[in-house]
Amino acid sequence: MFKKTQLQFLLLLSVVAMVTFSCQKDTVLAPQGEVEVSVDKNKTEGLMKLGKQLENPYAVDNMIKALESVKNKDASGRFAAENIQIETTHRYLKFAPKTDEELDLLKNDHSLILYQYPLDYEILEYGSSYHDPSLPTDQPTYQYASVPVSHELPTGVSYEVLAELFIPDEDSDLPATQNVRPIRQDLVEALVDESLRLTDNEETFTSNDGATERGRWRPAGRIRLWDDVFNNYLGLEGVEVRATRWFTTHTGITNAAGYYSCNGTFKKSANYSIIWERYDFEIRDGWLSRAKYNGPKKTGDWNLNIRYGAQEFYGTIFKAAHHYYYKDILGLRRPPQNGFWNTQLKIRAHNEANSDINGSHCAACRFLGLGSAIQMYNPQRDSDDTYATVIHEIGHASHWKMSGSDYNNGDGIVVESWARGVQRELTRMVYSGYNPPYFGNYTGVVRDMIDGFGWNDQVSGYTIRQIEDSLEDERTWSNWENAIRNDHVNPTENNLDDLFDFWD
Repeated sequence: MFKKTQLQFLLLLSVVAMVTFSCQKDTVLAPQGEVEVSVDKNKTEGLMKLGKQLENPYAVDNMIKALESVKNKDASGRFAAENIQIETTHRYLKFAPKTDEELDLLKNDHSLILYQYPLDYEILEYGSSYHDPSLPTDQPTYQYASVPVSHELPTGVSYEVLAELFIPDEDSDLPATQNVRPIRQDLVEALVDESLRLTDNEETFTSNDGATERGRWRPAGRIRLWDDVFNNYLGLEGVEVRATRWFTTHTGITNAAGYYSCNGTFKKSANYSIIWERYDFEIRDGWLSRAKYNGPKKTGDWNLNIRYGAQEFYGTIFKAAHHYYYKDILGLRRPPQNGFWNTQLKIRAHNEANSDINGSHCAACRFLGLGSAIQMYNPQRDSDDTYATVIHEIGHASHWKMSGSDYNNGDGIVVESWARGVQRELTRMVYSGYNPPYFGNYTGVVRDMIDGFGWNDQVSGYTIRQIEDSLEDERTWSNWENAIRNDHVNPTENNLDDLFDFWD
């Protein structure tokens, strides 16, 4: 049977049939009251709290003042002959997307590194997200970015220029012609230091070993996630780690062991963070807020072990979504992918218990670009159970992408049996002992066709891709069975009637 999840908005369009498939609870909840543990002491959950606006040391007018001050202080005369033109290299922009569709237009530009909060404010309390208090909670928050002057911006999203910037100390791994290096290095350091001093943003440099000599350093480290099944921290693959200093951000992607190295270097300390998203999917901790992890401001490596609380929940959801989108999935079709006519798959992580469902999928939410297509609940569960539910719900999304209206109008036993089968096969690639429960519409017919695991079943030898191929354009239980028989040659196909009857 279908279950309709409670949506946070009422959407009535005669041309769209909104169908939401919910996954019934199938495990006992874990004990409550655990406290989040991480390698740093920053608050990592809830909304960030901002303090006062800081005077911008990279604003062109402040850089002009700093250059004049540097030359006046230059007793040796080594900078006097430098003919420097302080002019705009970047613009500090505030985008104002009105809808999820407009936000997706921005995010489709890979080169834009977007922040939900302004980059020139004090951060009083770190949190997992930020939403401007002047905006309704059902509207995307403002997005902030530092953009080279030559960059062509996406059309269709309003913005304002907050400041014209001169950033001479960016140092990325781009070709030298694309790095901003208009003046010699010793003058760059003197200029930036002086502008920081004049704007009351001066900081004392101390390297990790206590030395005072400043050399360039590359952000790097390792991100690991606690796993209840393996009873250990495991490397978290595919996570984008950011290291940000004022308006410059360098990024790195973790490998299978969790190690990362960012694509640029700094002279001073930088703020580390994780945004729980990749190009094709996004994890949200609120109605329209990207989930994130704010790390420390420091020099040198950042190594993070994530355990307990919302951040472990985000990490486990990310791990499963990354698997379905980017790793081996036994030849199955990929889920809905980001692109010109599509948007990111939005997964909202409710850090709360739900006695009715573990997760749900709403096809129309994704189709219309409204809300989150997938809702996830019950973070208290073990890692493999949360992982499996994510796979199940993305399996629904992939089925919808393949079948469209046939998915929306399909029999509940068809859509749920298929998602249950994908759930088992992909989850077992990581957790070899995993087996889901089967009941009602959540049948084991897919598993039976693959390995013939019992209950007088005499069918086996089908691949999961063959079963998926025969699911396309089929809505009913009997039509799916007939398609499997007609599409493939299998020595046990004469027993399909008995198998489907058993699970019906």
